[in-house]
Amino acid sequence: MNILLAEDNLINQKFALRALEMKGHNVKVANNGVEAINLWENHDFELILMDVQMPQMDGLEATRQIRAKELACNADQPTLIVAMTAHAMKGDREKCLTAGMDGYLTKPIRPTRLFSIVEELAKPTSERSLEIFSDEF
Repeated sequence: MNILLAEDNLINQKFALRALEMKGHNVKVANNGVEAINLWENHDFELILMDVQMPQMDGLEATRQIRAKELACNADQPTLIVAMTAHAMKGDREKCLTAGMDGYLTKPIRPTRLFSIVEELAKPTSERSLEIFSDEF
């Protein structure tokens, strides 16, 4: 998959980048929401792993802007966006869904969880199981 990793923490960036590249994915990195939107506008990503808290523009606002741009240009296939956050409090799930995110991955990132979500999302829409998100949503 072509994946955009929007993450401001260097350690998390390196970990996720190496893990995803070892599985054969092409990954580009954005350090904040503004960079994420700019990269998304200039590349064809199948998945965005979006940190919720970033400088300049957080992941929720970046997601809202991406969804608005997709709507404005009548995108056939919206980009899949999965939240990555250390926040797992009541209401965080709803904030992510309301912003337009498709999934939720808690930090610290566990490789097996990351791979299972990416592999599930790589399947055709008709074959995806929404249960993949149930334990973290």
